[in-house]
Formats: sequence, C-alpha cells, structure tokens
Amino acid sequence: MAEDNNTGLDWKGYEEITKYIYEMLGAGYGIKIKSYGTKSKVRGKSGVKHQIDVLTEQIVGDKVLLTAIECKYLKKKVTKKIVMELSEIMRDADISSGIIVTKTGFTPDTLTYADHLGIKLVELREAGQNEKKGGENVEIGTLEINARITIKRTKIVSIDLGSLGITDEDELMMLRFPGHAFILTPDGRKIAFDQFVNAYCVEVGKREQLLKTITLAFPHVNGKLIRNYCDAEAEIKKMEFSGFLAEIDASSKKSFQLVDQVWMIMKEIFEKNTFKLSKGGLLFRDAGES
Repeated sequence: MAEDNNTGLDWKGYEEITKYIYEMLGAGYGIKIKSYGTKSKVRGKSGVKHQIDVLTEQIVGDKVLLTAIECKYLKKKVTKKIVMELSEIMRDADISSGIIVTKTGFTPDTLTYADHLGIKLVELREAGQNEKKGGENVEIGTLEINARITIKRTKIVSIDLGSLGITDEDELMMLRFPGHAFILTPDGRKIAFDQFVNAYCVEVGKREQLLKTITLAFPHVNGKLIRNYCDAEAEIKKMEFSGFLAEIDASSKKSFQLVDQVWMIMKEIFEKNTFKLSKGGLLFRDAGES
C-alpha cells in the first residue's frame, strides 16, 4: 500500500487503528479479532494462503463466522478490482463477510459492484482531512476533585535581635526567603539568615504543640543582620524567635471539563453510520452525521 507522507499515519498504523475500531465495535456482539497484520493469513480450499489485514470471528451456535477487513491506505480511490480480489479470497477461504476500509473513497463502479456482492465499504480518514479546519473537540464529562487538606505551619510573630525587634508580618515573611538577608560575622563571613528561620520552624513543628507560643534562642550568634530588601543593617546582641504552630485548612474544590479531540472519522457507505475516534481512544457513534 502507498503511504501518504503528509500525515503522521502510515499503512501499518492505519491497520492498527482499523483493528482497534472493529475490536471496540464488536465487543458487545461477541466479535473478536482473530488476527491482523502481515502474519494474518488463512488457507483457502485451493491450498493457497491469503493475507488478511484484519480478520474477525464470531461464534453463532456451532458456526464460526469470519469477516475479512482489507485496509487500503491509498492516494487514489479504491477500484472494483480490489472488490473482486477480496470476493475471490472470501470464496476460497470460506469467509462469510468482507469489509474494505480506505481514506480516499471509492469509484462509482466500486460502489455498485460491492453492493451487488454484499461487501461493506467504509471510509476512515483523519478529522480535518476533508474539512477546512481540524478535528473538533468532544466533551467526555466533568471531573470534580474535592480535596480535604489540613496542613501545619509555623507562624513567626517576632524576632528579637536585642538592638531591634521585628514584628511586622510582611518583613517576617521576607526574612523566610533565601537571599533576602544574611548575617555578617565579625570575621567577615556571610551566613544566610533563612537557615535560622528554617531551623526554628523545624523545631516548633517537631514539638507538635498547636497554638502554644514557643520562644527559642540562638546563642553565640554575633555580627550584623543585613537586609537586602530594605538596604538596612542591625547589630545582633541576641537572637530569639517567637511563634506558634498553626493548623491551616487548605481544602479545595475544583471542577474540570474533560475534553478530547476527534482524530478519525469512519463512515459506513451503505449503512450510513458515522463513528468518531478521539485521540484518547474514545469511540462513539455520531448521530448527527450520515
């Protein structure tokens, strides 16, 4: 089969999609995929083996009914020659039904001849291939997520440096972030201030005492606090943190509309049924098209 290099599909992928569609359509009717691909072969009464792109079977009573599905990934319309070839294989291999699937349509003679022989014709193409715009979106449903979350977090209410007391909420929050402040020691070393903030928060969290004010001191810390965000410094005579462990309700409720994009459109020529396959593998009948 010829390939169309302008799309992401090739003949092999086209066969796999066809197999998937008929597997889904037949699931509720006891129709199963017997074989597909290059290794899908049946031996006829003549002794010759015939390759069938997709072969399905259905057990009805004590009979096994086979259907041969031929995939024609061509650039031109399917001609009646292909219908004749499939008809001969069906007769030789005792296959009861035949289907020809293509993306480019059928010639008028093919339509007439296939109808005469009872062979189904199906057009399976990518959405947007014959339209001016691409595939439409299909709504799958609504996903609602109710998350009940409670988190514990240390709230710092003051930092006492001996020479300066910091109680402003905004400034206390600024001091939590890396790079916003550091301690310049007498010997010229720089120590990130947020490491003391983190140490205090960890210790308060370990104690697990909700809403109880806890004051912790960091002894032997000397130097100056340099605050980059306000270009200010303060002498460190002592360093004490005060705060408490709070429990915060972070529950949330979110609703998401689930949508997928139509990828393939399948039209049964004689039955006038239309099916659509989404990129997520959702197959559904489109009652709005014929």
